[in-house]
Amino acid sequence: MSSPRDSMVSSTAASVDSVPPSPETQEPWLPDQDELSSVPWYEEKSSTLKLSDIYIIKEKGGTMGKFEVVLPHPDERTHRPPPGFHTFYVNQLDMGLRFPILRFLTSLCKHIKISPSQLDPNSYSFLLALAVLLSYHDIPLIPYVFMQLAQIKRLGPGKFYISHKGGHTFIKGNPGSHKGWMRRFFYIKRDGKRRSRWRCDMS
Repeated sequence: MSSPRDSMVSSTAASVDSVPPSPETQEPWLPDQDELSSVPWYEEKSSTLKLSDIYIIKEKGGTMGKFEVVLPHPDERTHRPPPGFHTFYVNQLDMGLRFPILRFLTSLCKHIKISPSQLDPNSYSFLLALAVLLSYHDIPLIPYVFMQLAQIKRLGPGKFYISHKGGHTFIKGNPGSHKGWMRRFFYIKRDGKRRSRWRCDMS
């Protein structure tokens, strides 16, 4: 059963994504598997998720009837999902990630040349909150605007986080840490017709 917080996140995400994208922005639904086959980073960690977590993942991610979710076997890792699947983390869902991925998020990730799966959990809540503020003030949700207000930093091998630029801290409330979040990963793919290709340089 969805919690009030999950419902609020879903409705907020829907309202943000209803803002028309700029003409040059297309909407990839998930990264294209062919472009993730040579990812130069990996985690030597197995997933700690259980079969009972699949329903929670689908409900939180808004994937009911639209996406297939599978859990990794003990010998599978984040950097080698099954053919056609992509890796994401439960804590990203906790902080606002939803499927299909919002247009402004995919546009921003394409601009900075990373996959959405490489963002730490707090990046999602920060970007969603920032998008709400921009939408309220009728400011377009385009990468140029985001990069004037935010900065991206490397969190570790293949991981990044996005936060305020400079000393501005107008968005607060994110957890100080997400202990063990990189071991709570799962694989996901969209059922049915594939939309636009995800184009990003993972090197």
